[in-house]
Amino acid sequence: MSISNSSQSGLTRRGFLKATGALAGVAAVAGAVTPSLTALAAEEVSADSTTSDVAGFGVCRSNCMQSCRYAAHVRDGKLVKLTVADYGEDLYRGSCLRGMSYMHRIYSPERIKYPMRRVEGTERGAGEWERISWDDAINEIATKFQSIIDEYGSKAIAFDFGTGNYGEIQGQTGIFNRLGGMLGVSKPAGMNDLATGYGIDRVLGTGLMYFANEAKSVLDSSHIFIWGSNPVHSTPQNWRWMQRAKEQGTKIITIDPVKSATAHKSDEYYYVKPTTDGYLALAMANHILANGLQDDEFIAKRSTAPFLVRDDTGMLLHKSDFEAVAEGEDDPAYVWDEAAGAGALYGAAASPALEGRYEVQGIPCTTSYTLLKERIAEYTVADAARVCGMDEADIIYLAEELAGARAASVNISFGMDHYANGYQTCWAIAILMSLTGQLGRDGAGFTGIYLNTALALNTVGLWAAKGYKGLATTFPMTMMHEVVETQQLHGEPYPLKALVSIISNSVSNWPAQNNYLEKIIPNLDFILAMDMEMTDTARHADLVLPVASFYENEDFRKAHNLPYIVHQDKVIDPLYEAKDDVEIASLIGRAMGLEDAFPEGATFETYANALLNSEACKKANVTLDRLREEGYIDLTVIPGKAGIVGRTKFSTKSGLAQLYTETPAPRVNYGQDVKERFAKEHLVYYQDSAEVSENSEAAKKYPLAFIQEHTRWRTHSQWFNSPLLKELDPKPVFKISAPDAAERGIESGDVVEVFNDRGHMVVECVIDPSLPAGMSRMPKGWQRDQFIEGGYQELTYPNHDEWSVAFNFYDTRVDVRKK
Repeated sequence: MSISNSSQSGLTRRGFLKATGALAGVAAVAGAVTPSLTALAAEEVSADSTTSDVAGFGVCRSNCMQSCRYAAHVRDGKLVKLTVADYGEDLYRGSCLRGMSYMHRIYSPERIKYPMRRVEGTERGAGEWERISWDDAINEIATKFQSIIDEYGSKAIAFDFGTGNYGEIQGQTGIFNRLGGMLGVSKPAGMNDLATGYGIDRVLGTGLMYFANEAKSVLDSSHIFIWGSNPVHSTPQNWRWMQRAKEQGTKIITIDPVKSATAHKSDEYYYVKPTTDGYLALAMANHILANGLQDDEFIAKRSTAPFLVRDDTGMLLHKSDFEAVAEGEDDPAYVWDEAAGAGALYGAAASPALEGRYEVQGIPCTTSYTLLKERIAEYTVADAARVCGMDEADIIYLAEELAGARAASVNISFGMDHYANGYQTCWAIAILMSLTGQLGRDGAGFTGIYLNTALALNTVGLWAAKGYKGLATTFPMTMMHEVVETQQLHGEPYPLKALVSIISNSVSNWPAQNNYLEKIIPNLDFILAMDMEMTDTARHADLVLPVASFYENEDFRKAHNLPYIVHQDKVIDPLYEAKDDVEIASLIGRAMGLEDAFPEGATFETYANALLNSEACKKANVTLDRLREEGYIDLTVIPGKAGIVGRTKFSTKSGLAQLYTETPAPRVNYGQDVKERFAKEHLVYYQDSAEVSENSEAAKKYPLAFIQEHTRWRTHSQWFNSPLLKELDPKPVFKISAPDAAERGIESGDVVEVFNDRGHMVVECVIDPSLPAGMSRMPKGWQRDQFIEGGYQELTYPNHDEWSVAFNFYDTRVDVRKK
């Protein structure tokens, strides 16, 4: 299964980036129609810039999580080019086409230029707008808000926070949280990309986003398992480090239902049926345990294997079971001390037993490890071969490669996250890595989305002021349409009358789009959208405000995947009448009578200094002045060492990898009944996905699994209308396997209708040789007006698992017919 790499002829990377940079300069300075790439490559364009026109530095704040840094070249007040800027490590210095082409979003003819109100009497989404002044817009917003608050209460206004900007002040966790908290609005619980972290948290205690080692940690890995991820396209920063590791001799193995770009560049590729990765992981663990390949030292010293579980309650046996424990005092678990032949508190036992059943002061107990082994014994290699569509020999090989690796990294992002069983899959992989000791040391652990935990910011200082009410996260995003349509939550009144879209495009990015179009939009009294471009959400708003781009305001971000906090210079003034988030939130706040929270003289600097006023920032000497002067600050904890999760201890209560979850809890508690599955949630297990599973009801009617892939051209729906990138990826296309196309008489270039019970889309089709029979896909991010009919989000699965409470976009089945 080894895959060799072949060189490609044509435009070099350096030449292409030079061409794209020059193109941006021409578009910005001349304001002319964007020339084609072919024409640009054929002519000499004098857009080469020197450091003399570098007006400052910026960091990409989109949620591709790569945090690329750029030098911003400005001439005559216009941003003409972005060039890659330095970081402390050479392989963190890089870019993708999206970041390099960001000027096209700033100078796009589709840019929202001024506040606009939907023309009275016209339908939402009809595109009939009238220009209004900022004063009129703010007054109208404040009047609408106050009227709703007076009649229904502040929770009748919902703030929809998206992930289009990870700036600390102007972004997702920034200033609008202050406004929402001061008003006391509803904030539907976020559901994007959270099942992965929820599953891994069961073992490592890392929360929802802090499970991965730093990207460069793979240089210490002997093996990299890329599991359900495609970093070549989705996280190129990570891939650069993997390429360097591969050059040094690290073996790269990809496990994926799709033979992706990453699979082609790996040493080995293994197909697995979609949504069955968790079964594969448990079967690998079964083989490892059955053949004594586990890491006994790690299991004994760094896991909860010896912790005793009460047979009667399913809870751990604690000190408090026999004596009073004061509030705040440690309540350690019991283990069985083989040396003493009796129960003892963990830490006091000379020789804790890893396996067995014992009785401690009359209470029958079993070790966590014994219970785990019994659960894993249910998942045999033979059964996994059938369930996963793999050869038994390949499953055994993967198990033995992982167990025998000097140090193995598992690259995992959100490919497996978007299914109803996504958290069980990631939980299973975390258990597998615990049993093999592939955690908490150089080169061993997860990679994917690294977040540095070394710098705690003063979020309370940014969000809260006197009179702070808080944000009500009483229901998840997938229930929004039910609440708006019925004006109830769990049968009780919950009026919801207004929606504010903040760095979000939920009409485009939430699943089951017809729920939004038919149940949310018609039943709201007021919709406010703030954006740079006319997204699906902005088109359906009542009032639209123009917001500043990344380079038209100042900010900073704790970089994802890098060990830095990075500053963004304001290098140009906002175009037209655009304003940044600080100014917009302040204008609305003061119009609502919140002058104390948004005083007239407060600026970005005011709120930035409040956020950086923490003990961690003082210890690391992180200040706004220093960020402005140096551009970025290295937050590396151990000099010369990559950030490693659990290097000294894990973030669980015990500091150990948890093999047994004593008190499982749903990720979001919105009043759901979780009693039925509670007992099962103590130990890792596999469950079928909701729709893609071959055992589902949907599979009987719709034969094709349908995923919405991340590509190089868009980050979710950002860059959907970039002139440059649309030359490379001009329109939506549905991708189908050759066998499935032949069965339906479909050829590449045909217009097809893709459909299920929830909706449809009409698009052009292409036969994709990387797809196995039964799978289909299309690049995500396209807006409804870019389809012939419908849209891909009409098709996606609408429901969430009651424990992970996350979006399950990929858990979708469809069929297709030629138009």
